[in-house]
Amino acid sequence: MTKIDGELYHKMLCGAAAALQNRKEEINSLNVFPVPDGDTGTNMYMTIDAVRSGRGGIRNLAQYSEASAREMMRAARGNSGVILSLFFRGMAKTFSGHESADAELLTRAFRTGAEEARKAVLNPVEGTILTVMRECCSAYPASTNQDLSSLLDKFYHAANETLKKTPEMLPVLKRARVVDSGGLGFTAVLDGMIRGLKDEPIITVPEKTELRPAANFHEFETGDIAFAYCTECLVARKPSVTDGMISEFRAFITGIGDSVVLTEDEEIIKLHVHSNEPLRVLARLAELGELQFSKIENMRAQHQSLTSAGEQPESRMPDKKYGVIAVANGSGLTDVFRELGADAIVAGGQSMNPSAEDFLRSLKNLSCEHAIILPNNSNIVLTAQQAAKLAEGKSVEVIRSVTIPQGISALVAFDSDLGPAENIQKMTAAMASVTSIAITRAVRSMDSDKITVKKNQIIGIVDNDLRYAADSLEDCLRSLALDIEDKEIITIYYGKGVGEDEAQRTAGLLSDALGPDCDILTIPGEQPVYMYIISAE
Repeated sequence: MTKIDGELYHKMLCGAAAALQNRKEEINSLNVFPVPDGDTGTNMYMTIDAVRSGRGGIRNLAQYSEASAREMMRAARGNSGVILSLFFRGMAKTFSGHESADAELLTRAFRTGAEEARKAVLNPVEGTILTVMRECCSAYPASTNQDLSSLLDKFYHAANETLKKTPEMLPVLKRARVVDSGGLGFTAVLDGMIRGLKDEPIITVPEKTELRPAANFHEFETGDIAFAYCTECLVARKPSVTDGMISEFRAFITGIGDSVVLTEDEEIIKLHVHSNEPLRVLARLAELGELQFSKIENMRAQHQSLTSAGEQPESRMPDKKYGVIAVANGSGLTDVFRELGADAIVAGGQSMNPSAEDFLRSLKNLSCEHAIILPNNSNIVLTAQQAAKLAEGKSVEVIRSVTIPQGISALVAFDSDLGPAENIQKMTAAMASVTSIAITRAVRSMDSDKITVKKNQIIGIVDNDLRYAADSLEDCLRSLALDIEDKEIITIYYGKGVGEDEAQRTAGLLSDALGPDCDILTIPGEQPVYMYIISAE
């Protein structure tokens, strides 16, 4: 066979998806330091699997490759998934204008794919999937009439040989005694593409294949993780966003983190980054468009959990050094705390105060040496402290967070490598840098020396102090802006009953009041009582 069209290319991609499905757990087991950044095999599989439910039956190769690449771009998960989607986007660029491809064009497409993937990684290193992609096709000049299956067999052989060398290129792989997981995933992709080209069926099998030896996480210290939070985002790009704005964002993101993969086209922007300021990342990205998807994972907490999972002494020692309990009410706020590393959530907040027993129940379920409680409400601090006194089997510290923004700032500052006293000091200090605002509607009238409030007015509460009452949200926001005009990062958590469009309008009003230098991010909190909880840092 000397040519492929869109239909045959579809079969090749479906073969790649099936091959990854069969081997994803094996690939997952090879993830190494600092922690599994998601699961490489699963991420690659879910990225390319989008083509199986997408549009097949397009004979024109250019049209199909463009459509399938776009599907993968949107489905891409994790660093490895984004890189894989970019590889196929590069292939699609080469296929543009061609109804079919011969060996020469296919080779060029592979090389462009490898280059496209590498360009998106701001600090690429050798010994990763990028190396395997590049080397698989670099040594084979193809003639027009060459058989495609024999060409891809050569690519597959070269990829495997490069994969075997990855531990010598990347010391972290050598220490863990594994090959690169993304590189192994790419060899699976090639194997599946060859099978699809030859029309050989790939039978998906149960996940009980013999795995390669898993990575040894005990070789690494949690303290080696310089940037704690893995953040992934997909943004619907604003039409007004220019290439210059993308370049400015690229410079910003490389300045505060690593493992950066940033890709964009005229419709979307996709980002993967490790940083210590995930909310700042989201806020800056929100300037470029509307967030469609975001995920934040605490890699230090993941690493501690992974290393402790294999240590289960008979004396029933705690599994982890730390466990964090946060109080929150609202599915969105709960998700934020969990994504930032909270091990347990106690439902509670304004007008819904948990009991000491609620805390004790969560403490009992935590397998840790030291527990930290974030009450996140002034009415809950004493209850949490009482539970800490009653708890048995572990030390319990209560951070006196009296608002949701304080609790979030404290949790971002948490460092599992520090001792309890140092963590308490660091988390408490972090709370001092945030101003907390709550906005709701007055349920009754009141008159005090400081303020007069009429029922149904919009009221603004700053750091638990009722300061403003107004007949409109706009007037209230204008007053509140005076308290945070020196802040740079604003996060708005919108409550139950507030729609996304309404939240965006509120963000616009606040932006008008504060000026263009503020980064404003909206996140669904789904909290009751308060239509908006605002964090200003």
